[in-house]
Amino acid sequence: MQRLKVVVLALMAVFALAAFASSTAFGADAEFLPTASEAYKGESGPGTLETLAHKNITCNKDTSSGALSGRTATLHIDFSECKGENGLVTCTGLGEASGVILVLGSALLVYDSLSPLGVAILVTLNLLHLSCSIVLVEILGKVLCLIGTLNTATKHNEIKCEMLEKEKSGDPKERTYWEGGVEKTIPATEELLSSFNHGTFEMSAELTSALILTTNNITLDG
Repeated sequence: MQRLKVVVLALMAVFALAAFASSTAFGADAEFLPTASEAYKGESGPGTLETLAHKNITCNKDTSSGALSGRTATLHIDFSECKGENGLVTCTGLGEASGVILVLGSALLVYDSLSPLGVAILVTLNLLHLSCSIVLVEILGKVLCLIGTLNTATKHNEIKCEMLEKEKSGDPKERTYWEGGVEKTIPATEELLSSFNHGTFEMSAELTSALILTTNNITLDG
């Protein structure tokens, strides 16, 4: 399957999430158990937000840090060296230094599949305002990404967020997840959406991978 060579910005919120798995054990029908606060830090390489209309914003890197407990966490991620219009203009978050975008939100650890058991991160982004030259961009909604390796103890976890085929760029690959044994799908009105110059919000997606480092070893038990 051919992939875009762009990787995500609006998933800005996702990079801090793999740390959720810290000190948490679960099975297909088990509840996620709350744990003591766990520190994490993370970083990634290039990432791009892509819309169905092929508008995009790319950032060369990001850093994240904080703490989490149980299956929930808040997000604080700084993206830098951000560009829009295929790299022609600088994109900057409201009140941030040039080319820097701060992303805030929340996240939830869920199942991506039950057979075989898979783990995913459901991210909800706070409404984000940024400008790319004279273009005002607003981004909000939910992103679903896969994380980690089951039954392996490690301080490193990888997050993967994908789009469908290149001809469907801006269309997220992952929409369905399981919570409490119930299958759920992100509603169209709650998916990752982007608006340019106060226009209609349109579907957006991201293709990216990132590594997260936790203080203690993490084991995702299937």
